[in-house]
Amino acid sequence: MFWAFAVVAVAILYLAVRYKKFQSWVEPVLTIAVALGLAVALLLWFTENRSVAPVPAPPADTIAPEEIELSDLQFAPGQPATSYRVTGTITNKSAVALQSFRLDITLADCPGEPCRSLGTDSALIIARVPPGQTQPFTTFAVFTGGDLVPVKAPRWSWSISDVRPLAR
Repeated sequence: MFWAFAVVAVAILYLAVRYKKFQSWVEPVLTIAVALGLAVALLLWFTENRSVAPVPAPPADTIAPEEIELSDLQFAPGQPATSYRVTGTITNKSAVALQSFRLDITLADCPGEPCRSLGTDSALIIARVPPGQTQPFTTFAVFTGGDLVPVKAPRWSWSISDVRPLAR
């Protein structure tokens, strides 16, 4: 579309240079051509913005959080003191290959009752695990609510969410 506008503008400029009588018409004709070009550009822009976006199809293969099993979880203190290294094994009990999941970890200090919550962290675990197989993983969790107070009796709780199958 732009090329047509450019051809018209060049033709008008050529005629203005070549024929003296046409020079008096150049300004109004160019003004009208520019106005029409802008109107067409705006019309195209508005119709493209209003087009309905296609609704993405839900993935055919899904994995429920219950189909992912974590075992041998170990929490080792790291540096800084509010950081912990989390290691364990992932078992994919689904019929679909696993790409990633989110591990939500909560730390509480329980030297007696009641427990004092120190915070939560959410780690994205990227582990491509085929169906029915296991794989070790390592991540880090940081708990900023601990105020650098030493943890006497840590109590861990975790959950799995946002499980994503491997795209084909």
